Amino acid sequence: MKSNSESEAPEKLDNETKLSGNCTKLLSLKTIPLGTVMLFLAATVGTGILIELLPHYAKIISERNSFNVTTHKSPHERFYSIYSTSPTEEHLVHVVDVLNRFGYKRVELNENWDLLWAHDYPFRVFPHLKNLEAHQFVNHLPGCGYLTNKVDLCTTKLPFLPRAFRLPSQRDAFLEYASAHPEALFVQKHNEHRHIKVRSISDIDLNSNDSFVQEFIENPFLVDGHKFDIGVYVVITSVNPLRVYIYHGDVLFRYCPEKYYPFDAEIEDKYVVGDNYLPTWEVPSLRKYYNSYGGSMRASFEAYVRDQAMDPSKIWPQVENIIRTTILSKEEDLIDSLRRYRRHNFFDLLRFDLFIDENLEVHLMEANMSPNLSSAHFKQNTLLYEQVLYSVFNLVGIRPVSQIGDNRNAVSEIIAADKNLATGLNKCAYNDCDKSCNKEECSLCLPCISGTEYEWLQRAHDEHLHRVDMKRIFPKPINDIQTFDIDAEARNLSIKNAWITRWFFNKCQYDRTWCM
Repeated sequence: MKSNSESEAPEKLDNETKLSGNCTKLLSLKTIPLGTVMLFLAATVGTGILIELLPHYAKIISERNSFNVTTHKSPHERFYSIYSTSPTEEHLVHVVDVLNRFGYKRVELNENWDLLWAHDYPFRVFPHLKNLEAHQFVNHLPGCGYLTNKVDLCTTKLPFLPRAFRLPSQRDAFLEYASAHPEALFVQKHNEHRHIKVRSISDIDLNSNDSFVQEFIENPFLVDGHKFDIGVYVVITSVNPLRVYIYHGDVLFRYCPEKYYPFDAEIEDKYVVGDNYLPTWEVPSLRKYYNSYGGSMRASFEAYVRDQAMDPSKIWPQVENIIRTTILSKEEDLIDSLRRYRRHNFFDLLRFDLFIDENLEVHLMEANMSPNLSSAHFKQNTLLYEQVLYSVFNLVGIRPVSQIGDNRNAVSEIIAADKNLATGLNKCAYNDCDKSCNKEECSLCLPCISGTEYEWLQRAHDEHLHRVDMKRIFPKPINDIQTFDIDAEARNLSIKNAWITRWFFNKCQYDRTWCM
């Protein structure tokens, strides 16, 4: 039997012969201008091209409403893989446990996974991450080291960072600053965050590479005499436009095992939080709130602050501003790192470590990539880590397999249809944005947004509905819609960040749950 292509060949030849004959007759007629003949030929060719392109155009339109669509043979199967250079996986116990509870199955790194959970930076080891499939996600951002490299971050000039100097390149500037502030104390830190100690100027190695020297804040807020730091879990779900969330369910509090006073720089347990830190449930004044009344670490601390006739509510807006400002200061570096990646199916779970001084002013210490989620040392932290992971996974679209259904694309269309994404209808109609998109006022009107922008809004909408205990801090929360100046807020943002900020503002105007 002849193939379809072979059986169609004679018919194509006859058609071409007829067309050639018709053209010859046309050309032989003196009454028909040559321009008319050329127009006829151009229309014939153009029609053929249009017929060829129509299926592709229809495909593009149909894909406009889809994202994160997997291609597994079984719709109920989801897979994850883990990358870690550690010889053990004690630090990943809760990650594995939550994913298993979600119904995900573990596969090897070279298999077709939906989620790559990398404890170590994976992008130098796996160059194929530049070409992720649509269903694949990775738990780190390319370039996240701009935030988590301690030398780079701490030497960034931000008002909430204690003054720091990179060594040896800023040696002279440091000596000049130390001379002008003879009362100041300093610590020398390395990027691996080891051997932190208050040192005299003469004891600091001014020629040390990959290190920095930082001013030591001497007036910490103390709980029962103990200095402490706080760890806030942060998730970046998108860059350009930027979306950032913090875990709002609790905060990790770690207290120094030795009381701060009388201060002695030789006793590091007085001012450095190590693996043997004092947990909340062992701090005398916090025990009743945590153990007897079921308070969280954050709630127990806030109760203690109120016992001191102080207001803890001033702390958390500072924390949000510090995290938001820090990430924005590194956003251009993140954008540049992402240029080499075809799909931006990345998110990043970080932990920002901060401390509070006696005036309840908050200072940033560092941001940690792959924060410790192991409860091996303190079993009581199990719930915290599992709730953080549960919230993060739901936020970024990693949900129990039973909830995904047979057709994830169909589910996403139900959750985030046009009516869920459309905002500013009066403005769109007033500016005739269905006829022309040339006006700036039309940038958020559905007839004027691109397929990529539609996907951004779908994901932002999906995140909002599945936040669990995550709180959005960028775009900035709107505490009072009546006094919030959207034009002033957008003025200093990039074009894409201003665009997504205006969308959240529009949503907030009609539904207050979108304000935060």
